Amino acid sequence: MAKKSGWPTTSRHERGYGNAWDRLRLQILRRDNGLCQCSQCQGGKLRVTMASEVHHIKIKADGGTDSMDNLQAVAHACHERLTAAEQGREIKAKVAIGLDGYPIAQ
Repeated sequence: MAKKSGWPTTSRHERGYGNAWDRLRLQILRRDNGLCQCSQCQGGKLRVTMASEVHHIKIKADGGTDSMDNLQAVAHACHERLTAAEQGREIKAKVAIGLDGYPIAQ
């Protein structure tokens, strides 16, 4: 028997991500000035990362809502990391390869 992918089989509209979500997402990105608000990017470092996605601070499955105080703008990589942590997974760091064919220290 084939393993299921884990991807939802319902449409984004059925999951609550329709036109109203698109408008709210733009409001959050504007509110946060298009910058990632995750703790790593806001942790006092001189790192400025552009946000392209909106993350639920308290996930909807645990009773979180689409209220503006439960949403934050995040970068794609940060959103993947935050979502994986919520699901108890860890994302392995991608290894960059230099022109010489050896891994680049990051």
